[in-house]
Amino acid sequence: MNWLGKILGKTAQAPVQEDIPPVPPSQHAVKGKQAGAQMLAAACAARDAFYATLGTPDADVLAPLVNPAFMGGPRWPSLRQAWRVIRTADTMIIASDGLSDPFEDDDDIFEPLGHLLEVCVEFPVAALDGGEISASWLFDLVYQVSQNVADHGSIDLLVQRHGSVSLALDLQQPPAGLENEYEQVGVVLTQGAGRLPAQFDTPYGPVMLLVATVLQPAELDAIGAADDKAQARTALVEQLAASPTGLLSVAQRPAVNL
Repeated sequence: MNWLGKILGKTAQAPVQEDIPPVPPSQHAVKGKQAGAQMLAAACAARDAFYATLGTPDADVLAPLVNPAFMGGPRWPSLRQAWRVIRTADTMIIASDGLSDPFEDDDDIFEPLGHLLEVCVEFPVAALDGGEISASWLFDLVYQVSQNVADHGSIDLLVQRHGSVSLALDLQQPPAGLENEYEQVGVVLTQGAGRLPAQFDTPYGPVMLLVATVLQPAELDAIGAADDKAQARTALVEQLAASPTGLLSVAQRPAVNL
């Protein structure tokens, strides 16, 4: 089963071939490299300003030496792939930095807002245990979520329709006890359910901020076994938000009961 099937709890089916009519440019679209560069700069400035309201961003971004898009991975809207580290008094946030960059088509037309969202994970500082952020399982988590978002292209619509989305990820070195019987780690994506804002403003419209929270195996199994998976995720998110750790990604915590 592909990753989207895991999200929706459905078996894979052959794709239906349809003629999709072209989408006309939006009112904010611009044409030409110079206008596109100005749009990108404005989008980055708005995102940087928002991230600064969450805590203290590190001066340097986390970015791969070789862009994953050049090795068969998903392409991000402006090609550039990066993540920001934001430090608060007692937590750290790793947030994608580029999923809401403008898209550029073959005719040099730039569409703002990209995938209409950015994703992040928040966790206690102690979770790193003194290790490098870029080598941590928490960075691997937000990295994989970011790539899934870029590959799918419409996660924003799924969140709007279902309230939240759950994923099963193959993390490289997750903490003991987080993997289920299939050696996968569950994650739920939510918007505005915890302390972090649901969205931020840009000159071209709002951008969603999705928070990724790691799940205990029993929680992922409960979602998979539920007849109404959207309702199960909603109940899970409500209980997590009301728990002592909230929507922080914490490896060692009691599973909530659904």
